[in-house]
Amino acid sequence: EMEYETDITELEKDTFRTFVEHFFAAAGQTADREILLNQLKERTGVDVKEKADKGEMDDKMLDKLLSASSVEIFPVQLPTKETGFQAVSVYLDDKGVAKNLEENVRVSGLVQACGYPGQTIRGDCFIGRVFDDTEDEWRRMDFCLKDCSTDAEWIHATKLQRANRKSGDLQSMANSIGVNNPARIDPSMLADAAPKGETADYSWKQSEDEVEVTFKKEGLQKGDKKYVKVAFGRKRLRVEVKEEVIIDSALAGTTTADECTWTLSDGVLQVTLAKADEGSWPELLEA
Repeated sequence: EMEYETDITELEKDTFRTFVEHFFAAAGQTADREILLNQLKERTGVDVKEKADKGEMDDKMLDKLLSASSVEIFPVQLPTKETGFQAVSVYLDDKGVAKNLEENVRVSGLVQACGYPGQTIRGDCFIGRVFDDTEDEWRRMDFCLKDCSTDAEWIHATKLQRANRKSGDLQSMANSIGVNNPARIDPSMLADAAPKGETADYSWKQSEDEVEVTFKKEGLQKGDKKYVKVAFGRKRLRVEVKEEVIIDSALAGTTTADECTWTLSDGVLQVTLAKADEGSWPELLEA
């Protein structure tokens, strides 16, 4: 457990997040270069290895790019009225796969118990809890060793939250909350590994009844909700952040528009599309 003498009450001054970033930056374990290059290509659509081979990118710049460390945030429990506006997230090394880190069995078990079948967490990680009423108040809360049990109350609450997301009051959730940086963790959220994807602007994945799109817009803060505009259509999605249109395209599948939601929490913008019909989408956007 980590202890702080003073409360953390501002997202912009989150010393816990700063500590985690420094921890992973100092870890220094060697990552598989080929895996990093492939992941970078998947995320951006740019083959940086090819550019380096052609002399279009300096080797030092490429090395700096590959060695840069960041923290992936996996939002496990979302802050809703049912959870007392409490949220729990896992903070982990964004290069866990490339470093071939061993599975963190304990944390993987906690996350899976929350209703994320097949989710695997790799390497050292941190778990944090916050209170976020999505309007005026945000603060760090205690997350103790007793909470690291599959019998913990928050595990049960999160499992119910995920089970009821489609049938529950999703519009209320959209109005109440607004959710590294996707958590790029292998394998897929679902055991059967339904199609998913990633671009320079967002990543997406799906379950049987919904599609989650996580955007990579950096520098977002809690108060930026007013700069986010999301329009849902039966076969279309438009997302605009700070007057920049990130997506305005036809979808590969149909949705139930009034059950679609978006959230902004911990600086991460996430859109949840409620599928009109069960089954996998081959792609997020219509070709």
